[in-house]
Amino acid sequence: MKKSILFLLLFVTTFAFANDKNQSEYAKIEQNLLAGISSENQGLKLSSAYFLGEIKSDKAIIPLLEILHSSEECCAKQVAALALYKINSARGMFAIKQAIKFEEHAQTKKICTVLYNQHLLRENNGSVEVEPIVSRLDLAYGDYKLSDFAM
Repeated sequence: MKKSILFLLLFVTTFAFANDKNQSEYAKIEQNLLAGISSENQGLKLSSAYFLGEIKSDKAIIPLLEILHSSEECCAKQVAALALYKINSARGMFAIKQAIKFEEHAQTKKICTVLYNQHLLRENNGSVEVEPIVSRLDLAYGDYKLSDFAM
């Protein structure tokens, strides 16, 4: 009986330590990505924005909104919209909805429309099976298409 209690105590302590370590590493990753989103290097900025969406960083919402509203680059606006969609905050989804109305670039407007429609499906019919959004976005950079890398 004492061995099992000792083992349980050791297990809980190990799990708590590992969880703290994972949270610490996550915070470092998030901090580095937030620094990267402010970079002048366009590739670093876009990849940081994308991965902030992947990790669903609430701290990234304001910088992503700034990119969506004020960037001169259409690809930056599109990546910011995708990241905001993945984070799924009310502010981000409202910004995407507004971009549908006010965005001048046709492809960015189309992407925001697809993302917002996917959001509505996600919110209203959580059990509805929808096709992956990557297949309909048709994002390209030079000779590379995002759909080539989608699983």
